[in-house]
Amino acid sequence: MKACVIGLSQQEYQTLIPVLHFLEVDWSYEFDISDILIAGADIPINDLSKAGIPFISLCDLPLNYDNELGWSRPLPWKQADIVPIFNKILESGKMPRQAGVNLNLHVRHLESLLIRQALVASKGVVSQAAQMLQIQRTTLIEKMRRYHIDKSEY
Repeated sequence: MKACVIGLSQQEYQTLIPVLHFLEVDWSYEFDISDILIAGADIPINDLSKAGIPFISLCDLPLNYDNELGWSRPLPWKQADIVPIFNKILESGKMPRQAGVNLNLHVRHLESLLIRQALVASKGVVSQAAQMLQIQRTTLIEKMRRYHIDKSEY
């Protein structure tokens, strides 16, 4: 099984990737070759349901969101809870995809990644990260707020 991971915070990434390796799930950032989409807690479920492939959201909803294409399972994952989801996806075979790609989802993911990389390179100095990204400092701060990126993590 191949998973596309998007919009993960650094903490989510550090928690999720070892679990995927343990479960022998290959992962990448490439949507087109994936059987499942795994999205960080900051990505709204409404955006994920438009992707056209099964997804697992790391968001923490009061009740677990379950339907034939999507599940909400916050980290940490329990093997007994997550393995049945992967098995269900494997049993169903390749699900038909929508003809298009959700551009907004991909742009948000890419923007979040670039901001995080600039913050790492600038050691958390927002003004330097903004210069690297060639945007205004205030614009970067607003985007960091939108994606729940905390400069103190870098």
